[in-house]
Amino acid sequence: MAERSAGYALVEMLATLIIVAMTSAMMVEGLGHARRVWDHVDAANTMGDATAGAQLTLRERLERIFPATRYDKIPSYADFDGVADKMMFLSSPRDVGAPSALRRYQLAVASNGDLVLSSVSDVAADPTRPTESLVLLHNVQGLDIAYFGVAPPDNRPSWRFAWEQRPGPPQLIRIRLQFAPQDPRVWPELLVKPFATVDSMCVLMVTTKTCRGRAVVRPQT
Repeated sequence: MAERSAGYALVEMLATLIIVAMTSAMMVEGLGHARRVWDHVDAANTMGDATAGAQLTLRERLERIFPATRYDKIPSYADFDGVADKMMFLSSPRDVGAPSALRRYQLAVASNGDLVLSSVSDVAADPTRPTESLVLLHNVQGLDIAYFGVAPPDNRPSWRFAWEQRPGPPQLIRIRLQFAPQDPRVWPELLVKPFATVDSMCVLMVTTKTCRGRAVVRPQT
């Protein structure tokens, strides 16, 4: 009887060890799956934060476009130049660079796929050479910018793919981005209305053909 009891005890112990091992394996697998889910959620949140940050940066700069009047050509026009895949404009500096002079910004997609907002001080010795290049997003396949306003040849309010040498900035600016088909990122359509569309501070100096108190604007190349 003692030997039989010892045999039963050994079988029960082995069965218990097997059950514990199976339970531990399931727990480890469950923890691993949960970690993969959380990693995926964290990655999605990170991508969403990057997209939201890029949109916030662009919105802050575009809302504060400064419609400086230029007189180096006839008729005069606003210092704003935009086409479907590139945009150049004057705006206030970012908070980290304030207070300082206005900056001349350019938004475009670089050859490596980076969405870059480059800028240079409007009073820099060489206004054609950017001193700051802020990478907003990586791996961008396409940039689509449209401009809403009244312009020739129809002189009717509508969306346009270019806004060059107009009396003022567009009433609305729309920015769309394209990512690779397998890229999970989403870019909500960004629609921005500039606060100012008229250069009310410009007093023309006939001798210099500039606004009073402003430096001569060098042509962009």
